[in-house]
Amino acid sequence: MATGKSTVGPLVARQLGVPFVDLDALVAKNAGMEVAAIFASRGEPGFRALEREALGSALEQGSIVLALGGGTLHQLNNLERIQAAMDIVILEATLATIKARGGKSRPLWSRAEQLLAERQPLYRRAGPQIQVDGLTPERIASRVIAATGGGEQGWF
Repeated sequence: MATGKSTVGPLVARQLGVPFVDLDALVAKNAGMEVAAIFASRGEPGFRALEREALGSALEQGSIVLALGGGTLHQLNNLERIQAAMDIVILEATLATIKARGGKSRPLWSRAEQLLAERQPLYRRAGPQIQVDGLTPERIASRVIAATGGGEQGWF
């Protein structure tokens, strides 16, 4: 949540010469409505079901840079599915940085501190973490590429 995935992802994809896919944007496109509207009409379980379907189609695309939603790894078997297809790099920001970037329009924003605490243990197991506080998007992109040796990416 608010770690720079949508900004850094296209930079990484361009450097690697592969497509960039934002999972939240893919969910919204497939549903024909914005993520906030999906949460409002179907709740988090409805969104997660759509996310799981979109993840499957994204993973079938081959070599891509895939920006995952903050809760994607916490859904049944998603971590294993993603790790089988690509490297995962976690973009990590402090709560202060996350709050400074705004995001009050995000459906789970009111629970940002709680979600960050709950998600950290799984993020640590998922793959290398890159602390993004104070770094430019270009510097973060370089670190993502270095963390995986230039392979396919999936990350937060």
